[in-house]
Formats: sequence, structure tokens, C-alpha cells
Amino acid sequence: MSSTFYSSFIMLSEMNEIRYKKVSEKIRIVRLTLGYSQEYMAQELGISQNVYSKNERNMKDVSLERVIQICEILNIPFEGLLNN
Repeated sequence: MSSTFYSSFIMLSEMNEIRYKKVSEKIRIVRLTLGYSQEYMAQELGISQNVYSKNERNMKDVSLERVIQICEILNIPFEGLLNN
């Protein structure tokens, strides 16, 4: 593997990490703005508060279906999470 390819792969990976963090932060901000607790969100999703907390901190490991459910609860468009 060439060093250029490897460098590009690392850069892409880091960019994806930044995107996941931005999505997590957007969800947290909207949740707090609406006055929803993590416990409320967890209850709406049918999961424990601990699992929701982990999901919100690290959206990388969350299924697309779960992200869409979160968007529906927060009444935000899924596409809005992906935009800056």
C-alpha cells in the first residue's frame, strides 16, 4: 500500500470521526433545547438510559434505524443532522 493511499485513508477516517461527533453534538443540543432528558429519550426508544447515553456520545455505533427514531422524537429531519 502506498503512503499516499494510507494517508488519504487516515484523513478520511478522521473526517468521519468528526462527522459522527458533530451529529452527536447536534442531537444533544436539540434534545437539551427541547428540555428532554436522556431518560426521556431512552424511554421513548425502549432502551435503558445508559444505552441511550452511550449512543448519544458515539453515533458511529448506532444503527440508521435508531438515528431516524431519534430524529422523529426530536422532530428534526434526518438530513439536517448531516448538514453543517
